[in-house]
Amino acid sequence: MPIEFAPDLVLYNGRIVTVDPKFSVAEAIAVFDGKIVAIGGSSEIKALAGRATRQVDLRGRCVVPGQMDSHVHFILAGYDALNTGAKVNIATLQSIDEVLKAIHDRIKVTPKGEWIGTSCMYRGALKEGRFPTRHDLDKVAPNNPVYIFQSGKNIIANTYALKLAEIDRNTPNPEEPEGWIVRDDAGEPTGHLVAGAGDLARTRWWKELGQPIKKWDFLYFDQETQLRALQAQQRIYHACGVIGVRDMGTSIDEIDTFIEAHRRGILKIRTDILLGLPARLPSIEEIDARISHYFGPQQHFGDAMLKLGGIKLVLVNDGWWAYSAKKLKHLIHEYNRRNWNMAIHINTGGADDSTELVISTLEEADKERPIAGRRFTFEHGFGLVNSRHYERAKKLGVVISANPLLAYYASARSMRMNAIMEQVRIAKMSEQDPWKRTVRDWSMPIRDWFAAGAIVSGGSDNPAVVYDVERPFLSQYSALTGDTMAGVLMPGQSITREQMLRMYTVNNAYACWQENIRGSIEVGKLADMVVLDQDILTCSDVQVRDLKVLQTYVGGELVYERGA
Repeated sequence: MPIEFAPDLVLYNGRIVTVDPKFSVAEAIAVFDGKIVAIGGSSEIKALAGRATRQVDLRGRCVVPGQMDSHVHFILAGYDALNTGAKVNIATLQSIDEVLKAIHDRIKVTPKGEWIGTSCMYRGALKEGRFPTRHDLDKVAPNNPVYIFQSGKNIIANTYALKLAEIDRNTPNPEEPEGWIVRDDAGEPTGHLVAGAGDLARTRWWKELGQPIKKWDFLYFDQETQLRALQAQQRIYHACGVIGVRDMGTSIDEIDTFIEAHRRGILKIRTDILLGLPARLPSIEEIDARISHYFGPQQHFGDAMLKLGGIKLVLVNDGWWAYSAKKLKHLIHEYNRRNWNMAIHINTGGADDSTELVISTLEEADKERPIAGRRFTFEHGFGLVNSRHYERAKKLGVVISANPLLAYYASARSMRMNAIMEQVRIAKMSEQDPWKRTVRDWSMPIRDWFAAGAIVSGGSDNPAVVYDVERPFLSQYSALTGDTMAGVLMPGQSITREQMLRMYTVNNAYACWQENIRGSIEVGKLADMVVLDQDILTCSDVQVRDLKVLQTYVGGELVYERGA
């Protein structure tokens, strides 16, 4: 189609996988004012260039739409990337000694009495075959409270932190929400606090710190630190070809940080915010009283770079953020009445009763206010293997947001974690075979979801798992092949390259109500593009895993170049 102005940018002599409805491939594209204005052959597109047009010879390189991640914790991941303040990044460490050294190094520059927190620790991955205890932590941090974020439902604290939480051998296990204070043979706490026991500690720490109940990362960071964390993680996303994310369970102060980053012009990741109300601990009456305060003034902002996309709810059998059945049903109905989109954490480990609870409640809510087309999502989808459930979810129009990268790493960790948790007597295992439990907890029948007609998007749960800039398409590879560090959990669930790319582009855009402006390379859409070192359609599966990002463009702006 002829254009009447010279484009700002032309990319030519490439192999451009558009991910449009026909999944067509082109040679060149032209960009003006952040949008794609022409697609076609190299000579045709080059002819549009003017004096000021930047022309990029792709030299046969492959271009795909900018990748999106449907499930991240953006600023929380940024704290790890920044390794800032009281937050020590231990995500990739492989032994207790390494963890202790990292904490000790931070202690050297931290005043006595101040908190030390950590990133998520790779569960079960430590070579000693056990978790650290308070006694381990006391060796390097006797005069500072230490908080290790072990997973979404488990934390490890040193003796100093346990004293602040008023937890000792005489403290009973909490009943509501249920939890366990792990104890040694003498009945003394080991420092490992599970589910409701972690809640008990955190609420007492918040009180002691004079801070309100927030999400699982209880330490407060000021806005400037949050902004630096955002930028640190943004650089990693760009290096991995990620141009857009859905931020899960965003707190009110984090929303303000995103707004400020956008105001300053430093936000270059298209961010869809899912608000997280700390609903686990307050009563239903207290939650109802807070809804207008939390949601009213913030509900209506948004543009192509930053918008508020809904609310996150969590359904797991235990752990921080998990709600009782009564509370979950109430919240689904109440949010639906208020026309809020919902992202429902449904990592159930194959617990059909929990999955049934969510789907049946959604069906009830649908009768009062239809949810089809509302872009509700099931986050993670692990254990969503019963066709009766995902076919009903599809009928409701629910998007399944898969997390292949989390499954890739956590599957292997899970086998070791199961043994460790049994060792310290905190596991409630219905299945004694570690492999069977791993399949139950981490498998995703992605091919069957597609076959059922569901819209499937792709995410990571970063920082529960970290991005590897040297293997930025590892998540896509795992979705494509079903491969994990524990092997292929569900044989026969491999998908096509087209399905893989749609998961991380246009399907994610659909979940954000933005499929008409991004997610594919089409005229009129935002110029969000990634240049790869190999052809993603013809390279081998292993080569997909090892793809490198050469350039990343957001709205036609070059935000990353490998080696630059």
